Amino acid sequence: MSRLAARPASPADYDHFARLFVELDTGNPILPRDRWESALARDTLFFEERGEVVAYAYVQPLRGVGYVRHVVVAPSHRGRGVGGDVMRAVAAHLRGRGCTRWCLNVKPDNTAAVRLYRSIGMEHAYLLTTFELPWSALERLPRPSRPVVARPAQPSDDAAIEAAFALVSGQVADARDRGGLVLLCLVDPATPDAAPLGYASFDPFLPGAFPFRVAAPELAAPLLDAICPHAPRPPEAVLVTVEDDDALVAVLRDTGATVQLVGAHFRGEIPAAG
Repeated sequence: MSRLAARPASPADYDHFARLFVELDTGNPILPRDRWESALARDTLFFEERGEVVAYAYVQPLRGVGYVRHVVVAPSHRGRGVGGDVMRAVAAHLRGRGCTRWCLNVKPDNTAAVRLYRSIGMEHAYLLTTFELPWSALERLPRPSRPVVARPAQPSDDAAIEAAFALVSGQVADARDRGGLVLLCLVDPATPDAAPLGYASFDPFLPGAFPFRVAAPELAAPLLDAICPHAPRPPEAVLVTVEDDDALVAVLRDTGATVQLVGAHFRGEIPAAG
């Protein structure tokens, strides 16, 4: 039996979250208390050992797939098998929510975590890169030759967006339900019923876009144009996370964007209990 006790988050756990979140070392700011309570707490598990909070996991149960967003073990408890205990508890939690598969992002050089995820059946699927892109660089991005329009993504768009960009089913609706995000869909006005040309979930707090997906690199510029009015001032740059798109990575590098973070996306079937 695991030596850890797992429990759902409560509003009183915000300080534990803030203390442990920085261990992810993503460069992102800590969410304020109200945003954490409204958007993350409901899907966060805390883990205690003899009454001490030593780890947490933030997990999104989507339609059959659990997206494991954060797994953090306190530095004082690393190297003791706590991560494995956390993932077994997360697996049980997700099975209870009807999920049969799971996925997550991890830094490729986090060898202990990569080894753990492989040991529970996950496989590397693709790389993702988070860029810090100066807003001034938009003028250097290539532009599409045809007119395109960015508009708010509506619930009726969700299935088409997820199909066009290989997102997890339910991911767009989940982002909308959590609040605080700007969801934009890029379309060809001449064929409004065709597959979407781009999608972004923009968080003004960071400010950053993830997912940020486009059908071709030259479509990034109009999608970023649409994001810009929603960005806070005075930040002079935006974070853009590019997943499994070498062409767009190359374009953003050429504009002078700097790499903030490189991650590896892992996924697989959730192991059976026992």
